[in-house]
Amino acid sequence: MKPVAEYSTIRSGLFHWRGYEFAVKCDCSSTALVTPAGLVFIDPIPLAEEALKDLVADSFSSPAAVVLTSGNHQRESLSLARRFGIPVFAPNDAGDDIIADQQFCSGDPVAGMASIKLPGFGPGETVFHHEGALIFGDALINLEPEGLRPLPEKYREDKKQSLRSLGVLKGLKPEVLLFAHGHPIIQNASSRLVGCLTEVS
Repeated sequence: MKPVAEYSTIRSGLFHWRGYEFAVKCDCSSTALVTPAGLVFIDPIPLAEEALKDLVADSFSSPAAVVLTSGNHQRESLSLARRFGIPVFAPNDAGDDIIADQQFCSGDPVAGMASIKLPGFGPGETVFHHEGALIFGDALINLEPEGLRPLPEKYREDKKQSLRSLGVLKGLKPEVLLFAHGHPIIQNASSRLVGCLTEVS
């Protein structure tokens, strides 16, 4: 994938960038955020060197970890980890094809973030929650023209289980929604999430 030239700052310490991946014929997105552990990259796609340097400088924090939301998102994690000398974290049920330095059990704290396991989607599917930001892998996507919706059924491991998994998100009131596929939602995020979950329940 061609490195993305620019990133956007969602708020202080929270960054997003996206690009088109021809291999999967889809927009892919990434998040970086500052947690108590330092600057954490989630599901990173390649970011141009100058943009990466600027992002780190803008974060006022040292790179600390690369974290994957599932077994489908190795992406640029290994080269980014080598670039900064930081570990890659992956769910312990992400599958044998994922290369990581450390594994975590979804539901446990990871690199300063809370994690929530979402079985029924893909291997190890996990959503991360930190200071009002809810960061999705594949469970929810926000791609045009459909907008916010669950991953299409044909890509899920178990439809019924995936819907039960989404139910655990109903009590959350995020200020921002970020995705591995699609645009961030920074306005009315909580009501948008509730609306989406209600529609599919």
